[in-house]
Amino acid sequence: MSELRGLQLRASDFEAAGAKLVAVSVDSIELNRGVVEKIGLTLPVLSDPELVAIDAFGLRHAKGNPLAEPPLSGDIARPAVYVIEGGAIRWRDLTDSYRLRVDPDDVLAALR
Repeated sequence: MSELRGLQLRASDFEAAGAKLVAVSVDSIELNRGVVEKIGLTLPVLSDPELVAIDAFGLRHAKGNPLAEPPLSGDIARPAVYVIEGGAIRWRDLTDSYRLRVDPDDVLAALR
């Protein structure tokens, strides 16, 4: 969730651009709560352990977490950032590598 920290640091810039940040994670509510508290996030982090929203956006990375133990499948979400306006996707940043994260300046440029 390091990319969330970068976006959080620019929260006032996103707010000034009229944007609302929301994160979606496959992790449980409890695990997300711990991360939110640990890194001081103010943006909502929604839990999607059944991958419903993640599948709707086509972001499932099957067996992306090889350390997952049953009953967990090991499926995770590909890193992605969407700019949604009026119910339509206006811009997105997708990557196949969890190591590559979006630059907040790129998202702010897309908002403009």
